Amino acid sequence: MRLAVGATIVIVALSLLSVLVTGQEAGAADEVHARAKRSSNLVGGAKTLDKKDAEQRLQASLDKLAAGDGPNYRISKVYSATTQVVSGTLTKIDVELFNENDEKERCTVKLWAQPWLPNGYEVTFDCPNKELVKRRHSRSVEQLEKKTHKKRNHHSLDKTEHLFSKFQIKYNRRYHTAMEHQMRLRIFKQNLEIIKELNRNEMGSAKYGITEFADLTSTEYKQRTGLWQRSEDKPSKNAPAVIPNIELPKEFDWREKGVISKVKNQGMCGSCWAFSVTGNVEGLHAVKTGKLEEYSEQELLDCDTSDSACNGGLMDNAYEAIEHIGGLELESDYPYEGRKDQCKFSKSKVHVKVKGGVDLPKNETAIAQWLIANGPISIGINANAMQFYRGGVSHPWKALCSKKNLDHGVLIVGYGVSDYPMFKKTLPYWIVKNSWGPKWGEQGYYRVYRGDNTCGVSEMASSAVLE
Repeated sequence: MRLAVGATIVIVALSLLSVLVTGQEAGAADEVHARAKRSSNLVGGAKTLDKKDAEQRLQASLDKLAAGDGPNYRISKVYSATTQVVSGTLTKIDVELFNENDEKERCTVKLWAQPWLPNGYEVTFDCPNKELVKRRHSRSVEQLEKKTHKKRNHHSLDKTEHLFSKFQIKYNRRYHTAMEHQMRLRIFKQNLEIIKELNRNEMGSAKYGITEFADLTSTEYKQRTGLWQRSEDKPSKNAPAVIPNIELPKEFDWREKGVISKVKNQGMCGSCWAFSVTGNVEGLHAVKTGKLEEYSEQELLDCDTSDSACNGGLMDNAYEAIEHIGGLELESDYPYEGRKDQCKFSKSKVHVKVKGGVDLPKNETAIAQWLIANGPISIGINANAMQFYRGGVSHPWKALCSKKNLDHGVLIVGYGVSDYPMFKKTLPYWIVKNSWGPKWGEQGYYRVYRGDNTCGVSEMASSAVLE
C-alpha cells in the first residue's frame, strides 16, 4: 500500500497558492544559483526541507512499515533533509535512528512517492555497515484494515468525508495514524475548493477533479516539478532560431510521422532536463534521416559537467555539453540508471552530434512554424494545473498557472484544434510529452491551450542544432 508524504503547509485559501509557491521558489533559487556554473537555474534540483517536516514525513513512513513487515525504527534526531522532483517526489533524510535493538544508527532514508501508480511509494534505509533495506508499500486497504482499523460507517460521514473515503480506496491510500488521517482530510477539503475554482474558471474543455494527487498540498505537488527560469542577468549563449515563413496547417503531430520515441520515465532522479533534450535530439535526427533512435540520458547525467545530474540541469547547458563531449550514444549502449556515475562515453559509439542550440521567440505562431519545419521543441512549463487535470484541453485560470513560474522541462511534439460547433468555439492546443511514464496524464502526454502563452509554454522554447 502506498503512503502519502507528510504535509508542510495546508492551504487556507485559494488566493494564498501563488504567494506560497513564489516565496518558496525564491528561496530555492538562491540555493541553485550558488552551485550553478552559469547564472542559470537548474531543472530538477534538490531543495532543502525543513527538519520538522522531514521528521513528520519519516514518522509517517515508519508507522506504515511497523504496521506491515518492515523494520521497526524510531527517530532519534534529524540532521538534514532535501526534496526534489524526479518521476514523482524524492525526499532524502540524514537521520539518527533507534533500531530494533534500541541501538543508535545514522542512516540516509529515501522516500520515493509516485502517487499515480498503484504501489507508488518506496522507502529505502541506507545505514553504514548494514544491509540496504528497501520496502515498497503494496498491501491492500483490506489487509491493513485488519491490522489497524475497523471499517468505517459511511452513513455517518458527511459528503466530503465520504468522498475522501472513496479516494482512499480507489488510490489504495491508508493513513496509519489518526493525526495523519485528519491532516490529509483537511488538505483534501481544501483541494476540493481548488478543483471547484479550476472548473469554474476553466476557459478550455479540461475537466478537473479528484485525482491521485488530491491529498497533497500545492507545496508537495510543486516538489514534483523543479525547472528554474534562465537568469535575466546574462543573455543566453544560444543563437536565435531562424523562423520559416510557412503557412500553418490546422493540426500537426510528429508522433504520426514516426519521429517521437516512447514515453520514458526519469524515476527517482531529477533529470527531466536530460529527457527533454534527448527527446528533442531524437526527433530532429529522425526528421533529418528518417531513422528514429533513442539516445542516452545517462550519458548526460554522467558526462555533462555543466549540469548537476539528478540534482538538476538546464536544457541550454546540455546542448553545449553534448557538443563538448562529442555526441550522444544510443540508450541501448549507455542505459539509464537514474543516478550519476563515472562517465563511460565511447567516441566509437556516437550516433548523433550536436553543435549548440537555438532559442525560439516567445511567439506561438513562430514556435509552430519552427516545429513543422524542424522537429519537436524543448520547453519549460508551469505544471500547477496538472495536479487535478483529468482530460481535455487545459486552459486554466492564470493565477494558478503563471507564465513566470516555470517548473518542469518537457517536449512539444505537435499541436491541434478541438472544435465545438454547438458552442461556436474552437480550442487550439499544444501536445506536450512528459517523462513520468505512460501511466501519467493522457498516456504520458498533456494537452494545453495554444495562443496566449498558457502556463508559460513559449517562455523557454529551445532546440539543439544537429551537426
